[in-house]
Formats: sequence, C-alpha cells, structure tokens
Amino acid sequence: MTRIDAVDVLTVRLPFRFSFGHALAARSESTNVVVRVRLAGGAVGYGEGVPRDYVTGETVDGALAALEERLVPAVLGRELEGPDDAAAVLEVVPYAGDAGLDTAARCALELAVLDAVGHHFGVPIAHWLGRRTDTVVYDGVLPFSSPKKLVPLGLLARGLRVRHIKVKVGGADLDKELRSIATLRRMLGRGADLRVDANCGWGVDQALAALERMRAYRISAVEQPVAGEDLEGLRRITAEAPEAVIVDESLRTEDEAKRLVAERACNAFNIRVSKCGGLLPSLRLAQIADQAGLFCVVGAQVGESGILSAAGRHLAAAIAPRYVEGSGGRLLLKADLTRESVLPGIGGRGRVFSGPGLGVHVRDDLLDTLGEIRGTYRAQAVSA
Repeated sequence: MTRIDAVDVLTVRLPFRFSFGHALAARSESTNVVVRVRLAGGAVGYGEGVPRDYVTGETVDGALAALEERLVPAVLGRELEGPDDAAAVLEVVPYAGDAGLDTAARCALELAVLDAVGHHFGVPIAHWLGRRTDTVVYDGVLPFSSPKKLVPLGLLARGLRVRHIKVKVGGADLDKELRSIATLRRMLGRGADLRVDANCGWGVDQALAALERMRAYRISAVEQPVAGEDLEGLRRITAEAPEAVIVDESLRTEDEAKRLVAERACNAFNIRVSKCGGLLPSLRLAQIADQAGLFCVVGAQVGESGILSAAGRHLAAAIAPRYVEGSGGRLLLKADLTRESVLPGIGGRGRVFSGPGLGVHVRDDLLDTLGEIRGTYRAQAVSA
C-alpha cells in the first residue's frame, strides 16, 4: 500500500531551435505545466500538459489554478493498495464543467500519478492501456513554409524514409501551398502518404475548392478544415470530399466525440494526450472511434517535452492508429527534459519505452534551470 504524499506544480519554458507555425499560431517556445508526484515510500512520477487557449480555452494560469483549487486536492492523501487503484483515484478528479476545459492540467496530474504508481508497484503504462506493438512508426509534420524552404525538410524526410507526411495549410496564399505540396510529391514519390492540416483556416466552400485543387497531388486526408464548432461544415465536407476528414480542434471530450459520430462529421479522430485530458480519457476516445468505424491519429503538442512524447508513444502502442505525430524532442527543442532521446529513427520507427511508469527519466537539473515551482502541496500527517 502507498499514498499520494506530495505534489509539486511547475511551469517550464522550453525554447525552440526554429519557429513552428500553422493557421492558428506561430511560436518559437512553449510554456508547459509539469507535475511531480511523490508517494509514501519514495516513488516519484512526472506528468506534463501543454495548455493551448485557441484549442481548449485553457491558459497556463488557468491550468495552474485548476490544479491548485480542484485537481490536486482530489488526489492528495489518497491511498492505493495496488496499481488498479490509480485509475479509480483519477476517475474522481472533478471536471471544470461550465468554467471551461482544463485538459492540460488534468493530463499533467494524471501522467504524474500513473508514472509514480508505476514506479512504486513496478508496472508499465501498458498495465492501464494495454499494448499491441513494441514499435511505433511516426509521420513527418511540416509547418507553414515556402516551397523553397520545404525542400530541405523534404530531403530529410526522404533520407529518413518517412513515408507519411502532414503539411500545414490554410493560410492566405493557396497557390503557394499548392506549389509546396507539388514539390513534396515530386521529392517523395507516388508511394508517400501526403495529408494536409488547415487548423480551422478555411470556410466550407473554401475547403472544398482547395481540396479539389489539391487532388491532383493525391492528398489522402484533410485535418480540421473548418472551425472546431462548425459541425455542419464538417458534416458537409465529410459527405462531399473523397479525402478522409480528420478532426482535431473539434475533439477534446467524450461528449464531443459522440456528437461527431452522431453527426457523421468526420472519418477520423486526432487524439492528443494533453488536449484530451490524459491517457485514460484518450483511450476512451479511441474506443469510441473504433466502435464507430473511424480511424485514429495520435497527435502531439508543438513544444512538448519527452514526458508527453513518451505518453503519446504508449497510447499509440495501445491503439495502433493509422498515423502518429510528435516525438520531435531535441530536433525542435533546445533542451529536452528526459535523459532518453524520444526522436524516432530510420523509417520513423520508435521503440516503446520499457520499464515502470512512462519508462523515461526526467532531468531534475533541467527542471531547476528551465522551470519555476508554482505550488507545493503535501498531504496532512496521519495521526497515530
């Protein structure tokens, strides 16, 4: 038996090696929320969330407030007789309700609890998720860029034999984006799977017209062509376009997933662990997709550290999605928080991390350098 004795909440600023942009935002660094959980007996676990207000309405300050006021108090001092008790503890963590979503905060706390419990009882994340494979194959995701600047990225993808590529579109210059897609198709050949992500950048008619022009380059799918709340627009594009429609900004909760299925508003879910509130809620979204005959993408947050990347890899190993994104690690970040490199290798292949919990070791020295403790919470001592 053990119990959750203490929780530290930190913010961590992670600078990028280069700017990454899409239709909703461009950034050269990310401020992430990291949670450190300590159990009686000494086991420590780490979790991470990446608030994005343009996706969930959640800010860093809002995530910190949610952790302090509602989420941490719900788990602090809770006793666990075995690893299965962790899921039961997390089930009672309250949602924000009408106050808005706090998925990144929930994700950071959930991952930290599961990681700590995994270390204490000697079980991996697969204990809660299951595992279908020991190797995950990643896609390449290319930001807004000119055709000329995409050439070295395309060469890198070709050299690494990455066959699934997602390109950010939805900007003001469709002709330039078409030239970029044409360039990539020539470089990568007929066998490459190219898809586009508009990040809510189009209206319905604009999306259908853009896809018609892109069809010459054999685009396999379009992600979030219209605003997240535009279910009627998604339904129409899903019905009229031969390309698969993937939802991202439209999908954050189980209720939204069920509504998307009921409205026939997509062909696939992009499940990002931070956006969806952690691994256990993400697994439930994947089950909803499977029951509805939809395929899944395991997505990522731009600027996530190896903590969140490891979680995404465990999810991908559990649900066997069609596409897997992220794990950019030190390719994007000037410094990553894990000792292990999360970068995939040739062919985009990445081994699932072994060992208890998330299977990665967090560098406390970097947390001290790049992070700031925003709250430390301890369970009350139990009277004899």
